[in-house]
Amino acid sequence: MFARIAAVIAAGLVLPSWGTHETCALAPAAPPVQTVPSKVRIGVALSSGSVHGLAHVGVLQELEAHGVDVKVVSGTSVGAVVGSLWASGIPAAKIEAMSRESQWDSHVKPSWITMFKGGPDLDELLAPHYRGLPIEAWPKRFGAVATNLANGHRRVFMTGDGAVAVQASSAVPMLGSPVAIGKEKFGDGALVEPVPVDTARSLGAEFVIAVDVAYRPYEESPSGIAAYGFQAMHILVNSLAERQLRDADFGLRLDLHDTMSRCGPESLVAKGREAMRNAWPELERALAARR
Repeated sequence: MFARIAAVIAAGLVLPSWGTHETCALAPAAPPVQTVPSKVRIGVALSSGSVHGLAHVGVLQELEAHGVDVKVVSGTSVGAVVGSLWASGIPAAKIEAMSRESQWDSHVKPSWITMFKGGPDLDELLAPHYRGLPIEAWPKRFGAVATNLANGHRRVFMTGDGAVAVQASSAVPMLGSPVAIGKEKFGDGALVEPVPVDTARSLGAEFVIAVDVAYRPYEESPSGIAAYGFQAMHILVNSLAERQLRDADFGLRLDLHDTMSRCGPESLVAKGREAMRNAWPELERALAARR
């Protein structure tokens, strides 16, 4: 199921290079520890980034392993996909297992554009995992960021049908149709808030851990009209992301495209684990200062 979701996610803002993957050393999962109590309400803000969003799963695994009691989750685009599954009560290890049900390479090679246009809607793929529960009934407070395509304003979906909310947050311009909700049409939230720090605060987070996994313009040279069009979007998204990441209480910025190209998409979960593990001492100090 999740591998089919991956086919839709892959039609995001990344135009990957694919070759023979190396055998790469991957960070193993850490053993869990007792939950760390906190007097502040902790939130995580998960960015857009297409297939790079698998790194979000590894970051969440490390937060779980260190016992960080996250109450609020905000997500944009792929961050909304991963964040919604986690906020609805699915452990991060289970989300990783779901992503490994099939071989990722068969879903995210250049044919992903065709798959996206002809495949099932993302809301249909996600809905069974939410077990019929609306967003407001999930264990963690959740918000998905989308863009109102009529006026360019941010819209945060924090109640109702989570599958439709995430589909709206992930509707990439030029590749997917806008999502109609009522009389309005919505598209990818990365156009307005690629790193949804403000959204996490609006949901009640007092300490925001932000994770930016966007594709970087310098990671691959564009070639062709379509690639230059996406390069323009990457530049826009990164400009917004850099500013929004600075507003977080703790920010984690990952460059992932080289790892994905060399080691395959399945390496990204481990890359997220490794990044959060290395950053943990600094995050622990920041959290202690707020307790």
